[in-house]
Amino acid sequence: MKIIAPARSKYMIKQMIEAGAEEIYLGLNEQQFQQLSFDDRFKTIAGYPAHVKNMDELLNMVEIAKQNKVKINFMANAPYIPKIYEDDYIQFVKKALEVGVDYLTISSIQALKLLKRSNLPLPHITAGSALAPTNIHMVRMLREMGFSRVTIPHTVTLEELKSWRAIGLEMITIGNFEKGSIPGSSRLWESPIHKEIGEGERTAYTVKTTSGKTIRSIPFIDSSTDCNLCSLGDLMGEGITSIKLIGREAPNPSTLASVVELYRQWIDLEKEGHSVAEKIEIMEQEHMMWIMRWTPRFCDKKRCTYLYTPTLQSYI
Repeated sequence: MKIIAPARSKYMIKQMIEAGAEEIYLGLNEQQFQQLSFDDRFKTIAGYPAHVKNMDELLNMVEIAKQNKVKINFMANAPYIPKIYEDDYIQFVKKALEVGVDYLTISSIQALKLLKRSNLPLPHITAGSALAPTNIHMVRMLREMGFSRVTIPHTVTLEELKSWRAIGLEMITIGNFEKGSIPGSSRLWESPIHKEIGEGERTAYTVKTTSGKTIRSIPFIDSSTDCNLCSLGDLMGEGITSIKLIGREAPNPSTLASVVELYRQWIDLEKEGHSVAEKIEIMEQEHMMWIMRWTPRFCDKKRCTYLYTPTLQSYI
């Protein structure tokens, strides 16, 4: 299983590569927009940039990646492109292709048609999360349309993955956000600028008695876990080829690099045949684990997988 890690600068890409990432995904700052971009991300999130600042920086990052035999995945995955911006979108992608990116991620059939009409020399194309397939028929359709990789939603079962694998698309899953505002998926729909937009990644409901007394904030889904480490072995066995970690806008790239290193070590131990319990014991002895701001919450219940389904009653 390949680790796909985010980066927005030369400093950050070096940290991700050193931590064990084999592919880097990134977006490019588009000057004409105040906030939104052609890569479906706000330019700043909590005050931190989410994009590579300019073409010179992008070129330097591509060179660093090639020196280390790491692939670059360019994000052009806006789910909708207003007609007035279609030509600008094509130029956005063209600039990235000219510096030698290896993959292109898009998230709409509209974008695919635009790019095919442009006659650009397209690289391998990944279907982003907005094009995540819901059944095997959509997987076949994406394959026939020319996609080579697809982002798998967390609502898919392992049993379904067995049949999807035979179609021949590489399959990517999201790593360090197992749940979100939609049960079983993580779409990161909330707005960093307007707090009232979106439910966020930690959806919860306040439960009150008939007298008005607040009992507690009840998670609608198990939203206390930020990893799917325990299920990596199963995912690898059923054909998931890559795991994509979230965090282009991470305030501390060093912390995120530690998360990448955590996944790298877990995958390597999986290849060696260690059980979940053995992996936890080995990794808890590593000093790296306890100098991180992101502290892993290892458990023996697989709370973040299909084996654990919390109910309202269990909390009350």
